[in-house]
Amino acid sequence: MGFVQATVEDDGSSLVADIAWVISPKWQEQGIASEAAQAMVTWLRSHGVHRFTAHIHPHHRASMKVAQNQALHATPSKRDGETRWKSQQP
Repeated sequence: MGFVQATVEDDGSSLVADIAWVISPKWQEQGIASEAAQAMVTWLRSHGVHRFTAHIHPHHRASMKVAQNQALHATPSKRDGETRWKSQQP
C-alpha cells in the first residue's frame, strides 16, 4: 500500500520529526495516508516528539489534507520547490 516515515532530530531544545507518507495510487483517496500518519504521530508523541514538519509540493492537495489532519500548517518557507508545513509549538 505504501509507507510513512519520520526523521527525528534534537534541535537543542526538543525533538522534531520531519514526517512523510507515500501511498500507491491504487490505494489513494481512502484515508489510509491520514490514518497511518496519525498512528505514527501518536507513537512519536508517546516517545517524546512534540514538534512536526512535512514538505509538500504546492499542487499536491491530497498530501496537504493529510498534513492538515495532523494539525500541520503551511509556512512561507520552501525547500526544493516544496512548502514546509509545521505543527504549532507545544
